[in-house]
This record gives sequence, C-alpha cells and structure tokens, in this order.
Amino acid sequence: MIFDLHVHTIVASTCSNIDPVECVEAAIARGLDGICVTEHDSLEGGRALKQIAADYPRLTVLEGMEVSSREGHLLVYGFDREIKGSPPARDVIEVVRSAGGIVIPAHPWRAPFGWYSGSLEKPLEDTDFPELFSVIEKYNGLSSPEQNRSADEYCAKTSASGTGGSDAHVASDIGCCVTVFEDEITDERSLVEALLSGRFRAEMRDSYHQLWSV
Repeated sequence: MIFDLHVHTIVASTCSNIDPVECVEAAIARGLDGICVTEHDSLEGGRALKQIAADYPRLTVLEGMEVSSREGHLLVYGFDREIKGSPPARDVIEVVRSAGGIVIPAHPWRAPFGWYSGSLEKPLEDTDFPELFSVIEKYNGLSSPEQNRSADEYCAKTSASGTGGSDAHVASDIGCCVTVFEDEITDERSLVEALLSGRFRAEMRDSYHQLWSV
C-alpha cells in the first residue's frame, strides 16, 4: 500500500493552501492508497478529511500530527490528543509511546525545524538521537536532495528505518514522497504496527525530482 504520511491542509495549518476535498482528490489522482493528515500541533485536519473521505472509498485517510517540540518537529501517529506548547521531545515520546503511538522526527536535516541545523559538533548517530528514534522521516518533499541524502545515509549507517512524506502545502506536491507498506493499512493502529515492524520503504517519485530540478 502506498501512503503519503505527511500532508497539511487549510483546516488547521495556516501555512497550507490545500482544501480538504482537493486534498482527497489529488491523492486519488496520484494513485495513493492513503494519506495521513499531519497538521501542525492539531488533529482537526485528519478528523475533517475522514468525514469527506467517506464519499471516496478508494482512499484511506488517517489522523496524525506534526508536533513542534523544543528540539525539532515530530510526526506523531496513533495518538488521539493534541500536544501544544513546544514541549521537550522526550516528553512527547514518553506520552505518545505510553498510549501505543509512535513518534518520528520530521525532516531531520532541515534547518531550522529539523534536528540538524548545522551547529552540531557531532553527527546525529553519535548523540542520543538513535536512542530516541528507530524510525525517521527519510524522504521529505520540501527537503532538498542533499537533506534527504543525509537522512538516507543515516539510515544506511544505523538500524533506523525511513518513511516518505510529501510535507505538502500545495496540492501538486501530494504524493511526491511516499511510504510503501508491505502490509494492509486500514486505521491508525495498523499504521503504528506497520511502522514498528519495519516492513516498508520510502520512495521519491518523479514529481519530487521535477520539483527540485526547476
């Protein structure tokens, strides 16, 4: 199954211009099996799109959230409460994992909202980063090829798995980076289980390369 795990809409992300219906229709047009709506610090977008997607049985819509932690942006899946106030990443991880969810660092090499801003004296694999995360966002549609390459190299050097997500804020970007799952994803619980299993891979599609070749 092919999912875009990082999408923003106008429902709760002021930086996005994607209308909910437009989002669903664009995802279907790009051949996706599902999307996860990850508004900034909010679950409203996923909940709204789930209602709309009831009229589009071809597409599975899941709720997620991009939490602004003190250390960087975190993609949260399988957690049904909003997290506000830029808490420490360890606090986010603890509360989400205790509820059966999973936390994945978004665009780890993109300054200033990633985990690597260019000021670290040690590479991430020599910090507590590997201890905190067994899965990272490897391919992000708004990250440069160099930033995605750094994430790819990190996964190759460590045991971390990597996801793909467009980070779409305009409809044309939806599906430019995706996660391909070996197992069926039907809800947030099966998404978390699949991410923990490692039975998936990240892919960059032609639309990503076209975006960054302009």
